[in-house]
Amino acid sequence: MTATATSRRGLSLAARILSITGVLILLAVGVAVAITSLLAQRIAEDTVEADLRRSVSVQESFERQRYDRLQLISRLFVADGDLATYLSEAASLRDTGSILDLLNERQSDLGFDFAILLDPAGRVVARTDRPDAVGEDLSRRPFVAKAVAEFEAAGVWREGDGLFYAVAVPVAKDFTLLGYLVSGFAITEAAAKELEEVSRTDVAFVATGGGRPRIVAATLPPAAARALGEQLEETLAGGDGAAAARRLELAGVPWLAQVSPLRDAGGQPVGATVALASLDRALAPFRRIEMALLWAGLAAVLLALALTWLVTRRALRPVERLAAAAEAARQGQYDQRIEAEHGDEVGRLAQAFNELMAELREKRDMERYVTELSRNLPEPVQAARTAVGPSEERSVLLMAVELRRYAAAKADSDPRKPLELLSRDLRRLANAAAARRGRLETIAGHRALLSFEGPSRAFGALAVAGELLNGGAGGESTLVALAAGKVISGPVHWREQPEQGLVGLPVQQLESLLREAAPGDIVLSREVYQELHEQFEAAGYELTERRGLVSTQPLYVLDGAVAARVSGVQPATVPGGAPETPGASVAPAGQPTLSGIAPGSLLGQRFEILSVLGAGGMGIVYKAQDRELDDLVALKMLKRELWGDRSQLERLKSEIKLARKITHPNVLRTYDFGEIDGVPYISMEYVRGVTLRYLLDETERLPYSAGLRLAKQLCSGLAAAHAVGVLHRDIKPENLILEATGNAKLMDFGIARPVQREGPGQTQAGWVVGTPQYLSPEQLQGQESDARADIYSCGIVLYELFTGRLPFAGATPVELMFQHLKEEPAPPRAAWPEVPPRLEAAILRCLQKDPAARYPTVADLLHDLEGLSA
Repeated sequence: MTATATSRRGLSLAARILSITGVLILLAVGVAVAITSLLAQRIAEDTVEADLRRSVSVQESFERQRYDRLQLISRLFVADGDLATYLSEAASLRDTGSILDLLNERQSDLGFDFAILLDPAGRVVARTDRPDAVGEDLSRRPFVAKAVAEFEAAGVWREGDGLFYAVAVPVAKDFTLLGYLVSGFAITEAAAKELEEVSRTDVAFVATGGGRPRIVAATLPPAAARALGEQLEETLAGGDGAAAARRLELAGVPWLAQVSPLRDAGGQPVGATVALASLDRALAPFRRIEMALLWAGLAAVLLALALTWLVTRRALRPVERLAAAAEAARQGQYDQRIEAEHGDEVGRLAQAFNELMAELREKRDMERYVTELSRNLPEPVQAARTAVGPSEERSVLLMAVELRRYAAAKADSDPRKPLELLSRDLRRLANAAAARRGRLETIAGHRALLSFEGPSRAFGALAVAGELLNGGAGGESTLVALAAGKVISGPVHWREQPEQGLVGLPVQQLESLLREAAPGDIVLSREVYQELHEQFEAAGYELTERRGLVSTQPLYVLDGAVAARVSGVQPATVPGGAPETPGASVAPAGQPTLSGIAPGSLLGQRFEILSVLGAGGMGIVYKAQDRELDDLVALKMLKRELWGDRSQLERLKSEIKLARKITHPNVLRTYDFGEIDGVPYISMEYVRGVTLRYLLDETERLPYSAGLRLAKQLCSGLAAAHAVGVLHRDIKPENLILEATGNAKLMDFGIARPVQREGPGQTQAGWVVGTPQYLSPEQLQGQESDARADIYSCGIVLYELFTGRLPFAGATPVELMFQHLKEEPAPPRAAWPEVPPRLEAAILRCLQKDPAARYPTVADLLHDLEGLSA
């Protein structure tokens, strides 16, 4: 093996399997860890959010407890009648010092953090936190305003940077309102700690208003508290007790925070409680699970790789032997066989390899055999091409047609469809031009160039354009330009055969006119419009001369409807003759005869006859160039004596209808059916090769491997015909043709008919259709036959193929018929002692007199033949 081949080999299959297995296991472990991480993140966040929601509820309960306690203390404080009298007398004497002493004394006894005594109007009588604030009017504060209006109030009292849970209760004596007592508990670190213990979340109390928010108390670590202080405004934005938890980054650590507002008695926000929970603390248990899963996965990967390597090396030993055998086969060594040790996929691969080697041996032997025979075949005769006209100067009217819809053909669609549609449109265009003394000169992509000559050339071209844009080949996406003048035409040489060239000013004018046209337009040069001026006047149209935007040459523009109406004023006629007929061709004088069709003939302006391939009972087969399909075809035409026999014509129609259903490599393709100058024809795939009859005549008996390959191909093609419901009814060596590659094709369905018939068959009563040496007993007796009749004929061909002789060789048709009906064929081993027993049994089963004793289908016969190998 060369160094290049070695370098291309790369990793062994075992190494690739090991690599792929490792990657898949790593991927599985990675996916498991990733999913676990995502689930852990989700669970942790859900847990934290639940804690935060619980913290909000705890906060609300905590506030209610504070307010309830303050109200109870305050009411006990003001319920003492003597105290109320004392306060009333001290207030009237403006003895604020005595009142302040009393408030401080009660504050120490009852445990509240501050107290304020207000008069009924909301002015300060005394307060413990600011003794000098006597007389200060607090009536405008929402808290005090609510107390004055409703006699009681509860809420958060903000004083400077401090926050207090506060309540206000009235002070009265003998139903006389003496004022209000406002008392409160300070919100401190101790309150935050107490709330943290109950809610299991960190808490921060924040004061708002009067500048930037400030942390009053918090249970956070110092670094987190500082980070929270730096982003308080963003944290508090939109916070309303029902808001969802928001994610924060505090000192590089992810937290979830829930903001609840602190409101005074009037409902105004004066601060907020921020409940916080660390995601790192919540995720810590899950991180330990992830690491355990990761280490377990890595251990599993190493163990799996070790086991995979051992199992793969053992399992791939047969594959290594197959690879070595395949490399030897690539060098042409087909005579080898691999023993299948097991019935698993490797065993099936070995069996398939053995079958492939057998087919390659058959193909090799067939190609050698056909190659040797083809050395004696006559060389093909090159058909003469139609000569291109001489160089000359002509005065013509040129029409350019741009079928723009093909410019948008999609590259990812079936490439045959747009080309088939383009071919159809070009045929219609050529036929329309021919009907008006014009012709299609050339095409370039989706643009066609036509020429018109004669006195009515402009009128004919306008008629073609009108027909084209009103439902012809193109419609609204087509552009048409007309120019007239002198051109030079003649042969141009750029390959082996000369092609027609056309140059001149009108060609250049067409290019410029097309640039000025829009889809659906017909653009005329000044010369063309002058030729059509009278027709436009007669139709009541007067076109306005324009100047092109690109070329600035004078031009005239109209649409297809106008062109159709103008050209429809009178029929398009050939001067001095009858109206033209689209698609008509000039037939030779008198009815053509089959004998008059010879190499060099041109039939229907389509088929150029190149040579005669052969003749049969129904007609003659020619080799022809199909100018419409641009391909070589075999053209089968009926003999003259059968033209008047309608049954033969119907049989020919049946042949094309049936044969066109079959698409198979071992069946000759049929293209078309029609009549040319009154003669029915079938165009078929042309194959240069030899028939099986030629091979048998040359060698009598084919080599076993070549014969086995031909037998399989014959049965494969016949099975394809039966699969679409078609009988052949004339299986014989003459109807099996071999290509140079050794591929065989079944042909000539001239007397074929459907397998199932609703009524009587095509064959008339008492008629025997086919070749007697290869007919089944039921065919010879004129009975109804089915697919098993083809199997009988196939058995005779196989008998002759492997033995070199026919099973029945009567001297007269009557004797031959008797042998088919009554005598048993001699065993093939009598002519070829080395015949494999399975092959002999298959041939003799095909030749059973009773159809029920034969193979039920050709597919069953093919299955038995495929079990044989060369």
